[in-house]
Amino acid sequence: MNGIISSWRAAAMPTRVSIQLVLLVIAGIGVWWPWSSPAANGPWLYGSPTARWTITEYADLECPYCRSYTPQLKRWVSQQPDVNLKWHHFPLQIHGVAAVHEARLVHCAGTLGGTASFWNAVDQVLARTGSNGQGIPSDFAILGLDSANSKAKLKLCANSSETALHIEQEFFDAQQKGIQATPTLEITDNRTGRSVRLEGPADSTTLLSAVDSLTR
Repeated sequence: MNGIISSWRAAAMPTRVSIQLVLLVIAGIGVWWPWSSPAANGPWLYGSPTARWTITEYADLECPYCRSYTPQLKRWVSQQPDVNLKWHHFPLQIHGVAAVHEARLVHCAGTLGGTASFWNAVDQVLARTGSNGQGIPSDFAILGLDSANSKAKLKLCANSSETALHIEQEFFDAQQKGIQATPTLEITDNRTGRSVRLEGPADSTTLLSAVDSLTR
């Protein structure tokens, strides 16, 4: 862990557009979600797995801008039948071990429970974190995992070297692409492989313009 923390030099991206905050509160009630089919080790796509365009959100669960923007982005994606969303962990150095710990928890929720559990965990962490490295409450537990032993399994998974390496690899993959701040969006046309990158929160008009630019 020390190796990855010492190498981080990114800073959170300030909000560049006016975003209407939409918090999706998970309270044990049934909610419709546009889930893709689950995968054993991700990526867990929010939306249709056969969508033409994929938005990759490079994000940090302790980033306050990600906290306010991700629910808005998910809402927009849920209204687009040909767009899906992929989360890419990019925990920033300035947010310390809290960001890494939360990334591991969320990843393991997906590993244990699949796509719905992954995005449910993202929602819960974003809703309860203090942000900016303050982390989640000590009594925090991810709800919705089916197994009676899910809490113990989640802890075991989150503390495993395999999970640590996975999160570290996601960080370095993003760094190799030149990602420096969160949130950063990369919109990819899955037919052509072309992509466009947007730094900071992007509103509906900006997202639609980016998608349109990939069709020209």
